[in-house]
Amino acid sequence: MIVGFMRNNPKPFGFVRLLAKTSKYNDIDLVYFCPRDIDIKRKKVNGKFLIENKWVSKEIDIPSFIDASPYSFKYKKVIRFLKENTIISTDSIGSKDETYVKLEEDGDFSHLLIPTGKHVHFNDFLDFINKHDKVVVKPRDGLRGRGISMIEKKWNKYKVSYQRDEQTVNKTELEKLYNESWGPENFILQKYVISRTLAGEPFDCRIRLEKNGRGKWAVAIYLVRIGSNQKVVSNVAQGGSVTSLKPFLEANFPDVEAQIRESIKEIAKSLPYKIESLYNVDLSSLGLDIGIDRSGKLYLFEVENGPGFEFGEGRVASLKSEYYKYITNKINTSS
Repeated sequence: MIVGFMRNNPKPFGFVRLLAKTSKYNDIDLVYFCPRDIDIKRKKVNGKFLIENKWVSKEIDIPSFIDASPYSFKYKKVIRFLKENTIISTDSIGSKDETYVKLEEDGDFSHLLIPTGKHVHFNDFLDFINKHDKVVVKPRDGLRGRGISMIEKKWNKYKVSYQRDEQTVNKTELEKLYNESWGPENFILQKYVISRTLAGEPFDCRIRLEKNGRGKWAVAIYLVRIGSNQKVVSNVAQGGSVTSLKPFLEANFPDVEAQIRESIKEIAKSLPYKIESLYNVDLSSLGLDIGIDRSGKLYLFEVENGPGFEFGEGRVASLKSEYYKYITNKINTSS
């Protein structure tokens, strides 16, 4: 059985080689391609197969199942064609604030939500800052921690931090920054959650999930990302380090380590199904980012349905290939 693996990059990257080998063990031939490789008129795809450890191009019919990245959804004509002619592994979910609204309305996970401000004008923006003293401004469609700034009220001035840089501005200068950089159409305003190590470095816990050989959600890896020397974010793509969850919690939250770990495991068991239910979609990969304040309270920072493969590659590849076998068997049985 052939399974498609579609990403925007025209060339297979390192993880795909591992996935192709792991899939072969489960009697799955993996074909790699990007949206531009699809011939809609002829219903063909010019993909790459790993043969004797080398990528070889072959033209084939559209695979009956395609593991697609949500970042490929910008190719709307291709995605529309695929949805009409095959099964794809994922679907687009809403923006960060839309997900927050859905979770808030549903109620089951509202205790994890960070207070979020609605800012139509600068005065709304300023009122939210004055209420919470310290806030973050995040792009609605951010990626890998890019574009996140922190604003902290300091008497009658405001300290603005971005990555390793910071500046102190007055109200007029802040309004200029707002008008030039943080319009309500593109940015979300949230209370700043102090999710920091005992050494003062920002961190979050990434729960990396994949569907398994029974079509159920399974954790590939729990890890903690620590943003060394950064002012706002903990993303490793901008510098920092990674550690395992249990020793991190034992070192930084010794009194409540067991409770926090149990709460994180419970989130991993139930939140992925809730996300699918709220959007009425079937997904195959998820990344959940959780912050923890000094009291041990958990906050949901991010729901990402296009998580990367930087960590836990072996476990991710194993789960994916098992899911491919499950889904292709299901397709064969129903056809």
